[in-house]
Amino acid sequence: MGKNYMPEVAEMLGVEIGEEFDILYKDGTATELGPFKFTNETILDCDGDELQCWRLCCLLTGDFTIQKRPWRPKEGDSFFYVLTNGEIQKYIFEIDNIHTLMLFSFGNCFPTEEAAKAAVLEMLEKFEEIKKGVRE
Repeated sequence: MGKNYMPEVAEMLGVEIGEEFDILYKDGTATELGPFKFTNETILDCDGDELQCWRLCCLLTGDFTIQKRPWRPKEGDSFFYVLTNGEIQKYIFEIDNIHTLMLFSFGNCFPTEEAAKAAVLEMLEKFEEIKKGVRE
């Protein structure tokens, strides 16, 4: 039996095993049946069906491209956010917690401490814009 190259193909295309993504046509519109994800053996569509070979061929030839989906926390996931003084705080995402929902909807919810640190300046600018509106 030959070697399974699916993990290498996923890495080559810039996604991880299990990470959801969309497939885009040349004009930038998303194909139907997304999101897709690689497993160690194949690519699955949103229904859990295997991807048709021609779509994989189009990805490999550059006729289609992959667009990663934004990270979304799940119930119980740890995440990091930026405080108004620029410090980073770790928290647990709870779907019924107004605090975690507000952080997420504001775009202040990051999967890693490094990602939160990289967003500090952007978040501080957002905070200042909000403060200006409240002070007026």
